[in-house]
Amino acid sequence: MRDEDAILAYYQRIRDGSETVGKWLKLLYEVIFQGLSEKRWFWDQRLADNAIGFIERFCHHYKGKLAPQRIRLSLWERSSISLIFGIVDGTGKRQFNEVFWVVGRKMGKSLLAGGIGTYMAYAAGEYGSDIYYLAPKLEQAAIVYDNFYKMVAREPELAQLAQKRRSDVYLETTNTSIRPLAFNAKKSDGFNPHLVVCDEIASWTGDAGKKQYEVMKSALGARKQPMLLSVSTAGYVNGGIYDELIARGTRFLEGGSKETRLLPVFYMIDDVEK
Repeated sequence: MRDEDAILAYYQRIRDGSETVGKWLKLLYEVIFQGLSEKRWFWDQRLADNAIGFIERFCHHYKGKLAPQRIRLSLWERSSISLIFGIVDGTGKRQFNEVFWVVGRKMGKSLLAGGIGTYMAYAAGEYGSDIYYLAPKLEQAAIVYDNFYKMVAREPELAQLAQKRRSDVYLETTNTSIRPLAFNAKKSDGFNPHLVVCDEIASWTGDAGKKQYEVMKSALGARKQPMLLSVSTAGYVNGGIYDELIARGTRFLEGGSKETRLLPVFYMIDDVEK
């Protein structure tokens, strides 16, 4: 199945009731197809195929009963990843460089984030890329970072290019560094990230989480096609960055904002207050 067909097939299943999703997913696909028809953004088959093909060719399950099999993406996963990588702006660059992905527990969000991170590190990066797995504490960030390395270690073609150092994984062929990072907004001012993976952002409470997110977002400006990827189960943290992203995402989906670079993929119940 071509990845454009995956988006169309998934959207059709949503419309005819074959897929049970909340209103935010329905609105997302309506917004996407309306934007394509109005030429506010465009479809690049090659970029979508590259991302899906890489993940299914090189990325493995690293734990559980499916390990060490290669990842086989379901329709909703193929469609979601195609939205991230296949929708481009008028210059041919990815339309969405800020992705907020809210999914339920046990839906494989860490596995998908690992696959996207691996693709960005090996196949979609710029020379000299910096990739960060970010969390409030270093121990939390290290968990997601270690999952990335376990995925890489499962595939010989990836593993032979990766050098595990004390504080990072280094890819000499592209001068790319992948590392875990704890909150430190002051020191983050000097960073130049190609990808930042924000895991379980619903747990980023208070001003510290909001400030760290904004600092890393502003640091993306020097890259050609950067990404700030936030993945979380649903939550509700008063005044936190999770609430802020939910508000921005729902306004965009309802047509109440001029967002152009945020992709809100909300697999959650309709009432955000719950």
